[in-house]
Amino acid sequence: AECTAIAEIGKERNIKAGTILGTEGEKAEEFYLVVDGQLEISTNAALVEHMPVTIASVGPGQISGWSSMYKDGKLTATIKATKDSKLFVWNALQLHEFLIRNCGMGYRILQEILSVVAKRLVNTRVSLMSCVMENK
Repeated sequence: AECTAIAEIGKERNIKAGTILGTEGEKAEEFYLVVDGQLEISTNAALVEHMPVTIASVGPGQISGWSSMYKDGKLTATIKATKDSKLFVWNALQLHEFLIRNCGMGYRILQEILSVVAKRLVNTRVSLMSCVMENK
């Protein structure tokens, strides 16, 4: 029942490879679940002459746009489709309202988001250290 209810407030979106869903620093307004295809999460590293550094590749069953899940969230990285993709997309405000009313589902989603954040933090450190070592 909860899964049906949360699906009803989202929508499917097909996007073409090369589409940028959001740029680092912009207001985060959507939360994504990849159904098919692939997204690249990257950040600009000033220490590498503004070259984007890939933090993660996000594929089917994985989420992106977690910055939209906290008040006034801004994207911490750029999200770009590297393949034609099908996403399930939620408006952040509608999703917030749903999760406030459905605490059990909210807790499970929060656990998933925290897991993703932790993995991406490690990936960011590793990627940036690799860039530093390559540019010595």
